[in-house]
Amino acid sequence: MKQLLRHLCFYTILLTITIWVLGFAGFTLYALSFKFSPQTSAEGIVALTGGSDRIDTAVRLLEQENTNYLLISGVNKKVTPNDILSKIPTHLTQKISLGYLAENTAQNAIETSNWVQQKNISSILLVTSFYHMPRSIFEILKLSPNLTIIPYPVFPKSFDNSVDWIKTRYAWLLFIEYHKFIAVHLKYLTIERFNI
Repeated sequence: MKQLLRHLCFYTILLTITIWVLGFAGFTLYALSFKFSPQTSAEGIVALTGGSDRIDTAVRLLEQENTNYLLISGVNKKVTPNDILSKIPTHLTQKISLGYLAENTAQNAIETSNWVQQKNISSILLVTSFYHMPRSIFEILKLSPNLTIIPYPVFPKSFDNSVDWIKTRYAWLLFIEYHKFIAVHLKYLTIERFNI
């Protein structure tokens, strides 16, 4: 009986580790798979703060794309509008909304959902770091299921799709995001299962 339990525990642990490894590999491939076509357009742009180059990328898209709306979500409360807008061409600043309410991805989703309803927008270009994109899309669609989200992932300038990235801090960021991605799925499964 004890031997049977030991075998059962061993194979349960082995199965759990295998599922975890395959899940992480799938998540990594998913995060690296986002590509943007220049022919794609949307009614608005949403940039989630928290990573380098996100705001600059979003402003560049605002200048290039035929859209009149950009939301920068999750602006630090210590940052004044002038701190951001003074670095942006004047003809674009009137198109930009600064969101100060969000301090995490779930709150980014709330801020984005409220903004698209206010602007009557049905499609957005979502600008955030590649490793943050899967969870961001999931969180936003949970609140705005009819919104069309076109990912615009931000990759580091030195980044390429070779295996060299495994030796960088981005492997660790993907590792962290994978567990956050699992956690947010479990959160919504719990909410839907128990009607919380």
